[in-house]
Amino acid sequence: MTPAAAIAGSGLAAATLGLTVSAANLANANDTSAPGSKSAYAPRAVRQTPAPGGGVSAQAVTVRTAQLLVYDPASPVAGANGLVQTPEIDPVSEITNQITAGRAFAFSLEALKAANDEQKQLLDLKT
Repeated sequence: MTPAAAIAGSGLAAATLGLTVSAANLANANDTSAPGSKSAYAPRAVRQTPAPGGGVSAQAVTVRTAQLLVYDPASPVAGANGLVQTPEIDPVSEITNQITAGRAFAFSLEALKAANDEQKQLLDLKT
């Protein structure tokens, strides 16, 4: 694998992780737990750092956000006052993260295609 292909591949992996994490946050946005207890779901984010030699290294990390208290007396985990605790997840931010991850994936894929075309041209010159 050429260095350019490795860099593009790291971008593909980071974008895929970003989309997966954001989708999980949205899917669990309505999880509830009893007030004062451990949260039913801890939102996650992706931390990206430059990789040695180019590219990016991405890691999913748990985000310590505030918990929202929501009135839901029908919930089985509701307290005596009818409140439940939910994770503070902003749907607009998560959709924006998904769009960004999709575009990053597309750009990285184009870079991978360019690296592949370059490699093919190099092999054609040698034959």
